[in-house]
Amino acid sequence: MTDRIDKAGLVVSVALLLLVLELVRRKKLSEEFSFLWVVGALAVLGISLRRDLLDRTALWLGVYYPPSLLLLILLVIVFVGSLSFTVVLSRHRRQIERLMEDTAILTAEIRELREKETTRDLSQTLHKSKA
Repeated sequence: MTDRIDKAGLVVSVALLLLVLELVRRKKLSEEFSFLWVVGALAVLGISLRRDLLDRTALWLGVYYPPSLLLLILLVIVFVGSLSFTVVLSRHRRQIERLMEDTAILTAEIRELREKETTRDLSQTLHKSKA
């Protein structure tokens, strides 16, 4: 049973690693986000190849059931990933707000210039008709 799980983990981790690299190559996934995915795939690959590392680490930490340590590691990775994505999302939101402000200022300036041009053209037309 353990061999099948290890082989399945190996296949899944290699497939995930190849998928991430292909998405980065096609510019569907930025390098900024791919780092966490590559680390996760390499971690699963490492555990699949060296199951004894998980068992020894669990024993060293005093965890009696090694798969529960795996669940704890997964929980930490999900937390770090969520925090990382939240930081990026916050940065993008600030950039969008700044761009909206800049766009509003430029729109107001264009409107003002068009009004001045229309007023100038109208006054030139009136001067020509009086002459």
